[in-house]
Amino acid sequence: MAVAISNVVEFVGSSLNNESLESEYYLKAIADLALIPDIGFLDVQFFLFSRNHSAIINLIGLHYSIASLHVLPTEVSKALQAHRVAERVVCVNLVIRWFYGFRLPDEYECHRISLGELTVAEGAEFFAILNRGAVHTVFLLRISLVNVDK
Repeated sequence: MAVAISNVVEFVGSSLNNESLESEYYLKAIADLALIPDIGFLDVQFFLFSRNHSAIINLIGLHYSIASLHVLPTEVSKALQAHRVAERVVCVNLVIRWFYGFRLPDEYECHRISLGELTVAEGAEFFAILNRGAVHTVFLLRISLVNVDK
């Protein structure tokens, strides 16, 4: 299992472009984690909530824990705090191009949010955006590091 999780971490590392990850690679990493048999929340905490990894890897672990393992957000929040990664911030960048089927000039949105904030009700909107990826109104979705703290 450790090798499989390490492969996902390496995949994400090789897919980063200027400390940003496109939504397709983000969602693939989560799907790849779901294919690993017997992975549990303790494994996610040990391998993905490490301060040695980037906030994007921590975010993938957070997302996987809530969406696939069905761990309560409050429990994930406690784990993030215990591993001292809850305050790490990511930037969710959106490029919006369509409105009711009509093409509009590109509109860029950048939302900064901490990993801890994603585990509370206000973070649910961003979680939904991350979960669906680039579709319809959102032409491009990219997750970026705001600050690199190792």
